[in-house]
Amino acid sequence: MQRGNPLDRQSSCCAVWASTALALSVLGTTLQAAENTRKESDKSHIAPGAARPSSGEGQSGETVRLAFRVKIDRQVYIQSDWGHPPQLAIWLEEPGGGKVRTLWVTHRTGACDWTGKAACPVSLPYWVGRYNRETNTTGPPTYQRPVADAITQPTPKGEFHMAAEVRGSTWDYFIEVNVSGDFNAAFPSVRDDGVEDQQGNGQPSLIYQGRITAKPGSRSSPKLVGRTEQFAPIDRLVRDLEGIDSAKRLLSAIEVSCND
Repeated sequence: MQRGNPLDRQSSCCAVWASTALALSVLGTTLQAAENTRKESDKSHIAPGAARPSSGEGQSGETVRLAFRVKIDRQVYIQSDWGHPPQLAIWLEEPGGGKVRTLWVTHRTGACDWTGKAACPVSLPYWVGRYNRETNTTGPPTYQRPVADAITQPTPKGEFHMAAEVRGSTWDYFIEVNVSGDFNAAFPSVRDDGVEDQQGNGQPSLIYQGRITAKPGSRSSPKLVGRTEQFAPIDRLVRDLEGIDSAKRLLSAIEVSCND
């Protein structure tokens, strides 16, 4: 048998190895490209609201300044039996009954500080129910367990402005307002059956509701959606507004806007 030249065999082996190495290199490049394509595809199909690997605010929305302008008609509350300005609360809720966030509440209600005035637990009962959900508590704030100082504010006597920073796409906002001693025929100081309004509530608190998109330039005005009860602190809405008169005129303007 004729033996081949050892140099020829060595050359042939080198050629095979070179060919194999080239093929593996091409295959590796192809696989890496496919993997990169898959990762990019995965990124583009992340579900809305899911955490993304990169830093940033993601789907939660940018931080914006939510501003409220509320105008109180002084002529309405000075005609009540006591002549005192109203109790008032402003809060946000995620649509669908989600997170609650109190933005502003008058000091007397928020700190249970009724110095010089009879305590009035029926002043803002609808807000109290939402505050309980927000803070996992029961009952209205007390002198020993008040609302945070940053939220409680002096009782406004006319037009006032307040603002808060918020994040998210859409919020429902609420305003509850109540003037004590604004009795009328439908909400008297003493009912026909002899039951007395011992806390001097008169017409019960009214609740306004609106919705705003949390992006710069958005504006909104709420609608009157219901009331509470005169004699009992309930945390549900009564849609029947029959008999409500002066209380509907108390807030003569409400404007809500979003700014950078």
